[in-house]
Parts: sequence; C-alpha cells; structure tokens
Amino acid sequence: EFALIVVKFMVSNGQLSADWLVVLAITVAVSFVLAAPLNRFAHALYERLEERLARFERPDHHPDEQPVSLGSTQILILGMGHTGAAAYDFLKKRQNVPEHPHKVRMVSGIDSDLNKVEQHIHEGRRVVYADAEDPGFWHRLKLEGLKAVVLAMPDPEAKQIAARQLRRHGFQGLIGAISHHPEEERALKAAGADMTFLAFNEVGVGLAEHVWEAVEQRSGQQAGNA
Repeated sequence: EFALIVVKFMVSNGQLSADWLVVLAITVAVSFVLAAPLNRFAHALYERLEERLARFERPDHHPDEQPVSLGSTQILILGMGHTGAAAYDFLKKRQNVPEHPHKVRMVSGIDSDLNKVEQHIHEGRRVVYADAEDPGFWHRLKLEGLKAVVLAMPDPEAKQIAARQLRRHGFQGLIGAISHHPEEERALKAAGADMTFLAFNEVGVGLAEHVWEAVEQRSGQQAGNA
C-alpha cells in the first residue's frame, strides 16, 4: 500500500509512466487475495512447519524471547478478560482459605494485551504479558510445578492452539477451557483439554446459585422474625 503511494507520487511528477501504477495496483490486489487465507491459518501452518523453519533461526534471542518463568505458580490462566479475571479472583480466595487441606500456593495469568496486563498488576493480580498464540512462546515457557491451566481466551482457535502446545511440550496436568457451543467443546477436547465449560450454562448455574442463597437467607430471616 505504501508502494502505491510512492508510485502515484512518482507518476504525478513524471518520473514513471501511469502503466506502472496500474501494474502495481493489480499486484497488490492479488497479494491480498493470496495472503488472506494464509493469514487465517498462519499459526496452524507454523505448527506444521515449525521444525523445518527453526533451523533458519539465529542462535541469539531477542529480549522479548527470553524464557518465561512462572515461579511457584500451580494454576495458570491464559486470557485475562472478564472470565479469566473472575477465575483468578476465585482461585485467589480459595488460596487464602486456611482450612483447605490442599490449597494452591500461587495463581498467575497471561494476556497479550499490554494495557490489560498493566491494569491487572495495578489491581494486585500476578499477570505476565505474552501471546499464547505465538508458537515460540511455548518453547520459552517453563512448565515446572504447574498443575493446571485455564484457557479463558475469547478466540476458539487460540484455545485449541494452547491446548495442543501444552500437550506437545509435555504438560501432564489438568487443562480446563471455556467454550461457547458444543462444536467448540469437542474441538477443545480433541486438542488436549480435559474439561470444558459451556459459558452460558455456567452463567445460568451461577445466577441460580445466587438466587437460591438469597431466597434461603430471606426465608431464614422471615422465620426468625416470626
């Protein structure tokens, strides 16, 4: 697109003939047609060609490609949107229950939105900036001590990629994922997820639990007043 701007400027100045602008415009249009399906399946194509492409990498690493250590994290949440943040807060509360016999020592989150990561850190959550759709990320991620992973990203393909990469890199722990329809649920389990939760069903169950507790509490108050 930038080349079109440059060529148009050169044509206007008489440095190139108008034919060049037509040829370049057709070339750019064809490149968009060819690139669209390739971009759609970019991650899947890289997964298949990863071993062949890795030999062309330089031995030194960019600062953004340094190993990602999770410390003493036992449960990792991928995708810190509304669902991921709610899961994080719930697990954090469970972590602080003293009578729980097998409480989790550490919960961490990962998100590819830097602004979102900064907001979570400001609110006291332990969140790391990284892109779970990047195949290179999984080579850098240290999985030692990790017991479970929650896939809470909005993109179905991203969740499937994450599940496959976790299993491919030897993760034997529990993988739970949020799904939005039965077809996605089946695809996630085929990719390596142990359990899936239909989002709308879980919302309905959660609402029913709150209503039930409120009804019981009100009934208890009325019985006490009587």
